[in-house]
Parts: sequence; C-alpha cells; structure tokens
Amino acid sequence: MGEFSFIKWIRKRQKRRKDVIIGIGDDCAVIDVSSDRLCLITTDMLVDGTHFDLKKCTVRDVGRKAIACSISDVAAMGCQPTVAVISVCFPEHTTERFAKELYKGIWSIADKYNIEIVGGDIISGRSPLCINVAMLGRNDGLSPIRRSGAKAGDMILVTGTLGGSLLGKHLYFEPRLKEGLVLNKNFIIHAMIDISDGLTADLNHIMEESRVGAILYEDKIPISAAAVKMSKKTGKTARYHALFDGEDYELLVVLSKNQAKKVLESRLFSRGLISCIGEITSASGIQIKYSGGNIRRIKPHGYEHLKS
Repeated sequence: MGEFSFIKWIRKRQKRRKDVIIGIGDDCAVIDVSSDRLCLITTDMLVDGTHFDLKKCTVRDVGRKAIACSISDVAAMGCQPTVAVISVCFPEHTTERFAKELYKGIWSIADKYNIEIVGGDIISGRSPLCINVAMLGRNDGLSPIRRSGAKAGDMILVTGTLGGSLLGKHLYFEPRLKEGLVLNKNFIIHAMIDISDGLTADLNHIMEESRVGAILYEDKIPISAAAVKMSKKTGKTARYHALFDGEDYELLVVLSKNQAKKVLESRLFSRGLISCIGEITSASGIQIKYSGGNIRRIKPHGYEHLKS
C-alpha cells in the first residue's frame, strides 16, 4: 500500500457537505463560512527520523519547518494564512529548555508572516518527537487555486531551483507565500501546487486531478547548486535530483501561454525567479524532451509514505 493509493481510498468514501467547496485532493480544503468569505484548512505532521533528524539539526529548526510546511500549502492555493493550532508529542523526559526551543522556532516564522498560534495539545510518550500543525487561511476575495484546472496547451512554470534539499533547504526554505499571492492577484492561474514530494510526483498530482499529461524540457529545468553537490555523492545526475527529490517547497504553476508570457516578463518578480519548464498535453503521462530533440516517457516518483 502506498500513501497516495490510501488517500484515494479515503476520498472515494467521503461524504461532502454543502459548505465544503474543496475537499480532499488539493493543498488545502476550503470551507464556505459566509456569503463572501472562504476558510482554508491544511495540516502537516512531522516526525523525527522521517522529516528531520535531531542528530543533524536543532529543535528550533524543527519548529520553523513545521510552520513553514503549512504556510507553503496555503501559498500553493494563492491565499493568506492566518492562525494555527499545534499539537506536539514530546519524547518522555523532555526538558523544559528543549520544549521552549521548539516554540522559539515556531514563533520565528509565524511572527514573520503574522500567523497567530491559537491553541493545540501537548503530550509525551515513548515515541520520537512528533509535531502536527493545523493551519487556517482566508481567501480575501480571491479564488483558491486548485490542482484540477490544467488544460492541454498550458505552460508549466516553477519558482526557484530544484533538487538536493536534504543538504539543508528542506529545513530552511522560505515559503513562496508572497509569490503565490502575487500570482493569484495579477494573473489567471489554472493550477498550482507546492513541490513537497518532488517535481514529477507533484506534477503528476496536477495531471491526475486535471486529467492531462505533460512534457518537460530537459534543458529548462532549474537545477540547484545543492543538486549538483548531491550528485557527486550519489552518482546520479543533478537533473535526476531536480526531477525526483522532494521538499523543495517551490511553486509549480500551470497557466495559458499568454499568461505565462506575462508572468515571465513581469516586474513583479525578481529576475530569474520563475522558469518555464514544460507544457501540458492531452496525452497521459509525463514525457521529457532532451536538448537534442529526443522525447522519452518518464515515470513520476518522489517521496511517498507507506510505500512498500
């Protein structure tokens, strides 16, 4: 059993309330709370040994990452995060200093984005450190951007550079909240997602929800310096890491050719921040077009929980 197949099983058995505008299948759920306001809801759980390693980072780093992951989810919907509820399971015999350091990390980024911690739960047990963040957001009159609006002929854009996040970015990334809001306010975005599972895995989420395919341009994928460094350790190419590594937390954006051109020419973003890396097709699956002109089908994969 894999994480994604299990989510599909749950989704098929869910009943939908009338006030649930968007349910399972996007970065956030969206609830209609009044005639002109929508409430976004997302949650992320992080556990020692999977999402971070306390032997290699500080507990303050963990607190920062926990909040940043949820901010990134709201950013992927092009909306504004507001408050969070945090639950923590501390290992037995945790010191007060350790616990306070965790919350100092949480506040370091929550305060920066004006997010208030409004509640939660604290327990301890015979387990590794586990932290869960449930975050709410608001749409401020904007339509939340879904994964299901991609159309054949659309272009695929991405912020930043990709790959090699395990060398540090997975802990210290800056959520693309500003960029998500600017994109939603100024352009017509058909689909958007944050890259947490990996470029091809998250592009595949958009493809499945939109029932389309995609072709990526091999020579246009922005490769990070960390991916190059990682490749020297693993023996895999830097491009491999850009395609398949997870936890970059960049935005993957799908929009029409005309809108893509406007984004790439816009002065609303710093030079080189956004790249065009491919296009949406009517055929299923992901293909990659190499600089020499050859086209090959590739299988999407990235990090997946529960995968046997």
